[in-house]
Amino acid sequence: MKKLFPILLVVVAVIAGYHFLNNNESATTSSFPEQFTDDRANFVQSITVLRESSDLTQPSNNSGEAFTIPKATEQQIYSKIEEGIALSKKVDDAFLDYIHPDLKNYYRNKLIVGNEIYYEGIKANNSGDIPLGVQKQMEGNNLMIEWINWWESHNKDLADKAYPKN
Repeated sequence: MKKLFPILLVVVAVIAGYHFLNNNESATTSSFPEQFTDDRANFVQSITVLRESSDLTQPSNNSGEAFTIPKATEQQIYSKIEEGIALSKKVDDAFLDYIHPDLKNYYRNKLIVGNEIYYEGIKANNSGDIPLGVQKQMEGNNLMIEWINWWESHNKDLADKAYPKN
């Protein structure tokens, strides 16, 4: 299966998860609302499995060039994308609003919808509809670029709110 934009998925997931995943030492702090603990865990895990799915789309030599993914790996990619999307549905909007007033829009409508559309593009490619597959992959990637741009300007504040130091 050929991939046109596999590197972008890796960039999205790595940037999105970096601060949250590296700040979990304060996860038990009392200044974080207890009712959001599961939401935070699902949020971080959704980003993690989406990153893992992206990692699987990369050639072993990290060239970033299109390559054929083995069928077994393809199934792992599908499973991880599906898991990431399912986990995102367990994240309460109140948690996203608590972290930042714009996080809900960017997480749901850019990162998650972008992954959903990208996934539709992969499935279209596999069913033989290459033009539709490419169009959907590009559309999904454009949404994820919007997430990246927003995330890069807010990630420290988001991580500080999700994992307060005191």
